[in-house]
Amino acid sequence: MPRTSTYETVLDAGQFTPTQLQTTAVGRLAFQAGARWLRDHVCSHRALLTEHQVGFVLWSWQVEYDAPLGFLDADAALVDVRARLRGPASSQLEVEMTLSGPAGVAVRTRGASVPLRLGGDQALSGAPATLPDALVTAFKDDEVERSPHRSAVRALRGRFERDGEPLASGTTSQRVHRHHCEVADQWYWAETLGFAAGAREELVLRHGRSVPELRRALADGVRRVDVTWLRTGQLWDLLDVHSTAYRHGDELAFVHEIRLADDDGGPCALVVERI
Repeated sequence: MPRTSTYETVLDAGQFTPTQLQTTAVGRLAFQAGARWLRDHVCSHRALLTEHQVGFVLWSWQVEYDAPLGFLDADAALVDVRARLRGPASSQLEVEMTLSGPAGVAVRTRGASVPLRLGGDQALSGAPATLPDALVTAFKDDEVERSPHRSAVRALRGRFERDGEPLASGTTSQRVHRHHCEVADQWYWAETLGFAAGAREELVLRHGRSVPELRRALADGVRRVDVTWLRTGQLWDLLDVHSTAYRHGDELAFVHEIRLADDDGGPCALVVERI
């Protein structure tokens, strides 16, 4: 049976909007949960970097909000997390987390990372590589799946562009400061969820009077977020977040493309928020 780590996390007011857990807070809790599972069952995140010279870069993540959970509902939530290797050469690490409150599972997340062989410098620079056998053998047989994890982001974006009705669009800018970064002075992936959320709120502020439907994005909260990361942002990079809101049936969706300003090298991340 796949191994699970289960523990309680204390909730605080800084993690919430008036309607739900902030997406950035969920990202941080999910990252902590993955590090907790690795420490409990394989090796600590620190040992992974320093002893095995292996890092993981997240490239796909999604969060779904299920049962309601607000700040006034509970003092703490229960975290359940499990992980497995995926792909024909164990080329992905997939981590799933649930966060439960009094009404049941409030949040579900799933993320997939790919391993890097680190170069040993302080910037933790690395190149894609297969996972060392010493780490692969630390996973049980039922924690290894040969089929790869696949991201739904590009298909979702195509569906909204093809079948959805554009409601509003715009661009916001964000500089990567140190409080957005992790130890190697490159952006901490969870902070990009905040860049997208801020861009969504800017669209509502700019166009909510002429397109009242957009106000749902603030009143109702987010139902699901899907993200893929293609390039990393570095300390003090200036980012442009290009955002479009779509009506698709009864669904309201926001598609965000995060790029380096004045750079034609392709997007750094794609974020799809559904209301």
